[in-house]
Amino acid sequence: RMPNVPDPIIQLSCLDASLAIQPVLDRFQTVVITSGTLSPIDLYPKLLNFHPVCIQSLDMTLTRECICPLVVTRGSDQLPISTKFDMREDAGVVRNYGRLLVELVSNVPDGCVCFFVSYSYMDKIVTSWEEMGILAEIMLHKLVFIETQDVVETSLALDNFRRACNCGRGAVFFSVARGKVAEGIDFDRHYGRCVVMFGVPYQYTLSRILRARLEYLRETFQIPENDFLAFDAIRQAAQCVGRVLRSKA
Repeated sequence: RMPNVPDPIIQLSCLDASLAIQPVLDRFQTVVITSGTLSPIDLYPKLLNFHPVCIQSLDMTLTRECICPLVVTRGSDQLPISTKFDMREDAGVVRNYGRLLVELVSNVPDGCVCFFVSYSYMDKIVTSWEEMGILAEIMLHKLVFIETQDVVETSLALDNFRRACNCGRGAVFFSVARGKVAEGIDFDRHYGRCVVMFGVPYQYTLSRILRARLEYLRETFQIPENDFLAFDAIRQAAQCVGRVLRSKA
């Protein structure tokens, strides 16, 4: 590559999701859209540009009390923890996140899955934990495997994660919201005894594609930017947490 020669990149992105589902709506008289991760459900008719006859959100049916959701806002030293841009790299926040994970892996058997908001944030956190000695403490209780942007490496990490759980050693898998693992890999049975989300997975708001989509949704469907960003973050969080819920009902 020559620094003085321009090398433009053209990115094509579909800003209107209704274009993809419109052929289905045109062909069939009755269409049922169902999923475990449709919540929040109210925004879908606007995004897909259709008028639903019936909208229903059903509670999850459990044969036993086997799910315990927790929201942790402070560390063991009572300092607030958050992944907001002005706090996420604070040493106290990073340390408290690490101490929380150490306590979890020392008490939860078998497999644990952790989701971070981005690859870059995960890399920074893991590096800091290694310097603080937290990663070594985690590995006293469980082996650590990390998702990367390389599909082959991630597949090998998943295989070894399952082997560690099967043999009783236990393992922790570090993953990223919107990554391969968050979108399609289930951690059923003993592979997913605990799932941890480090922060809410909001999209990178300075992305040109995202800015274009937000502008299109605002002008075409009158959807405010904050409403879509919150909707997308909650949907992605549900997608991540849902990785361990498949076999718990």
